[in-house]
Amino acid sequence: MTAHRLDRRLAILRGKRNGAFDRDQYYLERAARARVARRTRVLLRRMRPVVMVTPRWSQARRFLDDVATDLLLGEPRVVCRTLSLAPLEGRTPHQAWNWLVLAITEFCDLRAGDGAWRMVSRHGFRHTLKDLFQRAEEDPTRRCLMIHGLEHMHVEALRDLIHVFEDHAHQREGEPRFNLLLAGSIDAPHFDIAGTERLVLTDFSEVEALETLVEHLGVDEIPKLRDLVSIVGGVPAMLDTFGQEVPGAIGEVIADRRAAWRVMGNLALEMQQAFSIVAADDALHDRIEEMANADQPLPLDPRDDALIRAGLVRLEGGRAELRAPVIGDLALLE
Repeated sequence: MTAHRLDRRLAILRGKRNGAFDRDQYYLERAARARVARRTRVLLRRMRPVVMVTPRWSQARRFLDDVATDLLLGEPRVVCRTLSLAPLEGRTPHQAWNWLVLAITEFCDLRAGDGAWRMVSRHGFRHTLKDLFQRAEEDPTRRCLMIHGLEHMHVEALRDLIHVFEDHAHQREGEPRFNLLLAGSIDAPHFDIAGTERLVLTDFSEVEALETLVEHLGVDEIPKLRDLVSIVGGVPAMLDTFGQEVPGAIGEVIADRRAAWRVMGNLALEMQQAFSIVAADDALHDRIEEMANADQPLPLDPRDDALIRAGLVRLEGGRAELRAPVIGDLALLE
């Protein structure tokens, strides 16, 4: 899969260099996720830190891997690595401190001397991290560590990481050589770096969703794939499931969309559980039902925040809608 992505990114980059005018530029007007990728690349090439909200099932790591490949191949070159914080689920701040320092030390090819990385206090962690950031700036290589899954890390450890990096970015002199991208499903005040642009990793637009399925399954049955997109929308995890794991079930789902919940396996269980939690609140259940019956995005409502956090709803042009039409069936078919 990595080699396939590399070949695809090389082809895209070569195509961009064929001329200054791109007759297909209009594509980006309809390609929401591609616009986020382009903005991310621009910011990281300028060595500006990025905070990215990645809703559930948005396949953040794959997105960041593609961006990292672009940054490695293009100019100016930036060496990136994705780092998942899933192993920190349920860990204490002390465990998170040590884990982060080891990860940053390895990525920057540094040494945390004299065992100082074994922090026993917040002060020790901040001091050690500050020293690592300063030494990373001495290397001529431009680097960016793409940390994702921040919702798995203890809030105190996240605040410490952000605080130290903010101070470092404010005090450093000269051209930056070390940068951070922080990504997670968190959308809260403590998930912010002063002076940065906050991006939201959107779902695929209709045209991008169709392209994703074609990438997996080929071009032989585009009408059928278009019908599937009208059911599952542009949720990346759902598209990957049908494209890679159960492509033979596409016809069954088109004939009876309720079949989607039978064939999606663990993903279906996750989404049904998320729905069950919010639907226990009658007001939230009613809101999902309203969206399921609407033929266009609805004006924002105070109830939408909880549904967005659950991963069931997205914002589109300042309005709210279900991320996939099939999600509404969970409310309508009860």
